[in-house]
Amino acid sequence: MVDIDTALRSAAIDGRKAKRQSDDSKPRRAGGSVGLEPFDPSEFKKKEIADTYSMWLVIIGSVTLALVMRYFVMPSTDEPSPILWLLPLSFVFALPSLHRLIIPSEFSDLYTGGNWFRSGMLWIFTWLSVSILLVNPPMADISAPEITNASILFDDGNEAYNLSNNFMRSGTTIEISIDGSVTEGDMWLILGVRDNINLESCIVNISMERSEEVLLETTFNAIGTNASNDFIEIQSLNSSTMSLVSDPLPIRNEDEGVAIEIGSLESGTYSLSYSISQQGDPWYLSGTSGEYTIKIIND
Repeated sequence: MVDIDTALRSAAIDGRKAKRQSDDSKPRRAGGSVGLEPFDPSEFKKKEIADTYSMWLVIIGSVTLALVMRYFVMPSTDEPSPILWLLPLSFVFALPSLHRLIIPSEFSDLYTGGNWFRSGMLWIFTWLSVSILLVNPPMADISAPEITNASILFDDGNEAYNLSNNFMRSGTTIEISIDGSVTEGDMWLILGVRDNINLESCIVNISMERSEEVLLETTFNAIGTNASNDFIEIQSLNSSTMSLVSDPLPIRNEDEGVAIEIGSLESGTYSLSYSISQQGDPWYLSGTSGEYTIKIIND
């Protein structure tokens, strides 16, 4: 006679044996892997060819568009315009249609959302990289020149004295006290000029007024003119003059100084302004400008 506990244990053992036999009877895949699709070399090759077609289509298209924008669209505009970046970026949405139009259907039908995402990123970064190369030196120049510093010096023939003390910021009023014992000498406006490629093409405009009377109005090239030669002579009278060219900005070897004689100023209030410009490639560039009020006080 068998008790209930022994009967239950025997039934559990028989159940486990039956399950094990059922699992052993099921067919197993090679290598023990379940759910892997069989590898088809011809299908894999076809997808690789489709991806290669897509890559070259995007690269050639983005480079071509960058060249068109640089040499045809940019010269037709006078300044930066939204169309210069809006048009190239909008082509990202046309990439699927462009693929289907150019690439045979046996390959274009294989593209999925992942292909369109990768194509869009490749289009944007290729166009952007090529465009940066085409609008910067030595290919082009779209960076405006700048005046790095402005200072007023007094030349008594033996030494040049800095009267403005610090960098003159546009819109400020500069008070200059002149010793009454100084009877001979002239004042000079010292400007530091900077450009990324071609200082010779930079044009500097200077004007000065007193009580609406124009005392000075001149235009000259930043390099190779009397203004740059006069700066060299002024520099020989004061060894620290070169620091006025870039201070407080870092001094670069490419920075140049110009000196413009503004004469012997009497007591009074003067309005002095300057600007710098350049015919860049492909745009006309207006650079730094400044205006000061100068008060001359005789001690």
